[in-house]
Formats: sequence, C-alpha cells, structure tokens
Amino acid sequence: EKKEIYFTNAIRIKVLLISLTAALIIFVAPRFSNIEGAVVLIPFVALLVIFDNLRDFIFAYFRGIEKMEREAFLIVIMNTAIALFGFIVLQFNKTAGALLFSYIASVVILSIVAFYFIKDAIKGIFKNFDKEIFKQFYRNSWPFAFIGLFGIFMLNIDIIMLGWLRSAEEIGYYSASQRVVQILYTLPAIIASAIFPAVARFIKQKDFDKAKILNEKSITMLYFIAMPLAIGGIVLSSAIIAFLFGKEYLPASVSFQILIASVLIQFPSAILSNLTIAHNQQKKLIGYAAFGSISNVLFNALLIPIWGIAGSAIATLTAQLAFYVPIWLKMKRINNFYTFRHLKKIIASAAIMGISAFFINKLGVNVLLNIIISAGVYLIAIYLLKEKILKDIISLSQKVKTP
Repeated sequence: EKKEIYFTNAIRIKVLLISLTAALIIFVAPRFSNIEGAVVLIPFVALLVIFDNLRDFIFAYFRGIEKMEREAFLIVIMNTAIALFGFIVLQFNKTAGALLFSYIASVVILSIVAFYFIKDAIKGIFKNFDKEIFKQFYRNSWPFAFIGLFGIFMLNIDIIMLGWLRSAEEIGYYSASQRVVQILYTLPAIIASAIFPAVARFIKQKDFDKAKILNEKSITMLYFIAMPLAIGGIVLSSAIIAFLFGKEYLPASVSFQILIASVLIQFPSAILSNLTIAHNQQKKLIGYAAFGSISNVLFNALLIPIWGIAGSAIATLTAQLAFYVPIWLKMKRINNFYTFRHLKKIIASAAIMGISAFFINKLGVNVLLNIIISAGVYLIAIYLLKEKILKDIISLSQKVKTP
C-alpha cells in the first residue's frame, strides 16, 4: 500500500515537471533558433518530450521494483516501432519532420503499452495523495530537476552557439557526428540503471565492500565496451561518417573523432552519477553540473570562432571533464574503489584492435566488415591476454539478479 502511495505522489510531481518543461520548449525555445524550418517542429518536440519522460518514469518504476525484464521488453517494442514507422514514412516523405513524426508515433505506442503494465498502480492516482510524502519528494527531487535542466543545456548549447557563430551547414555536420555518439550514450545508461537497485541495496544495508566490488566491476565492464568504441571510432571516423550519411558529410569526421572519445568519460560516469544518488549526495551534482555548463559556454565562445565544429566538440569534451572529474573524486573519497589497475589488458587489446582496423581500412575493406573483423581481433586479444572481464560480466549479472 505504501508503495502505491509513493508511486502516485511521484507521478504527480513528474506530470507537473513535464508540463513546465513542455511549456518552456514551446514558448522559449523558438527564441534561440534562427532556422525557420526548425521552429515549426518545436511543438512536436514538446510532445515528444512529454511521452519520452513518461516512458522514462515508468522504466524507473520497473527498475525500482527490480522488474528490468519489462523495461527490456518495452525497449524492443519501441525500437521495432521506430524502425517500422521510420521505414514506412521515409518511403513517402524524406524530411526531418516526417522522421520526427515517426519517432513520436513510436514513443506514443510504447507509452500506451507501458501504462498497461502499471494500470493497477495508477488507479489510486486521485485518492492516494499524501501531503507529507509530496513535500518529501519535492525536497529530494529538486536537485534532479536542476541536473536535468543542466543536462538539456549541455546537450543543446553547442548547436545553439554554432547557430549564432557559424553556418547552418556546419550545424548539420556537427549534428550528424553528435547523433551517433549520443546513441552510444544510451548503453551505459541502460547498464547503470540495471545495476543501480543492487548498488542502492548494498549501501542501504551498509555492505560497502560489496558495493565497492560491484562498482569496480561495473566500471571495468563499461570501459571494456567504451575503449574499443573510442579507438575504433577515431581510426574509422571518415569511413563511418561516409557510410552513415554519405561522403558529403565527411567534414563531420573531425568532430566525430573528438566526440567519440567522450565515451571514455560518459560510460563510467553513468555508474558514478547513480552512486552519488545512492549515497544521497545528489545536491553535490548541482554545483558540478553548473560548473560543467559554464565551462561549455566559455570554451564554445572561445573555440568555435577558431575551429568551428571541431572547437565545439573540444568544448563538449572539456565540459564533460569539468562535470564528471569532481564526481569521480567525491565518490573515491566516500567509497574508495579502484578502476585503472583493472584496465591494462583492455587498453592493450583495444590498441591491437585499433592497429588492425587502421590497416584493414587502408586495404579498402567495407567499414561494416572491418568493424566485425576488428571486434573479433579485440575479443581474441582479450582472451589471449587472459583478461577476466568476461567472467566478471557473468558474475555481475548474477549479483544484479540476486535480491
């Protein structure tokens, strides 16, 4: 019963915040864009934000009750719907607006299916109001609202400042490289979300040794994924951009090389952010996020006039360091985990893979085939160097599943 009361009060706050966010997008965002075609799409972006946030809320609920298999099922539905609607729509209308509408339709379908899973929980939304719980949620959640605001700011300030200081053509190049990297950012978010209930449980039980081991293995696992992505992305940047967007987008290669390196920051930081929350230190994130956002603006203003989209990418990388390094140091003081001592063989294997990818690319091999071969080289190197990460991944999955 208490779980239902917490849920209904939480969803009320969520709806309030989503409504405020959508209003800001509709009425404020058009003032920051001088691209006429983009302004027309802004109300639909607000609609997307509403359903995207409702989806995220439901996913968070599933993770809270440790029913991550429901989240995985819904993600499969969403990705299938995106692919299906996208394919159908682009057959008739190959525009950004049409693609946006197909994505909105997919998210709406997902939200409807997701609400079916929680239909019993939302029945009491109008009767289970608790003023004290509402106040408690407000006190605990306002830092997340600011952090989310800073996150949106950091994701979009590059495009805004490029619009002020450079051309729409360069915005297109930068958006192409940024989009690929942002898709990769979803990987650590999913993994961190799956691990978070176990970490929070250990910390609540004051079993800090288990929490430390879980953090070390989780971060090592994310570097196991991030290291080849960064090195491979840098080596094959031109081939990847040409394959995904066409040769006319090759000017995006340099910014892609810089942005893809950010996975080395972003991947482990997903774990660290959740660890901060588990230790009830989320208020600390506000200062870090503000510092990162200010750094982003300053470095964009300094570097965009000199290097264009490459300068903007460098500013993003610098801002991420400004945000996440203090979090890393703070968590090290609270729970002294070790990471870099576990990465030697992973770095060596990724370097071998990078050299392999470079020479295969020189031979003119198709980039997809190159990626497959290079991934095989990486895994073989991991095996030959007797890196225990694969066993740790199995062990980690068992720890996450064990209540």
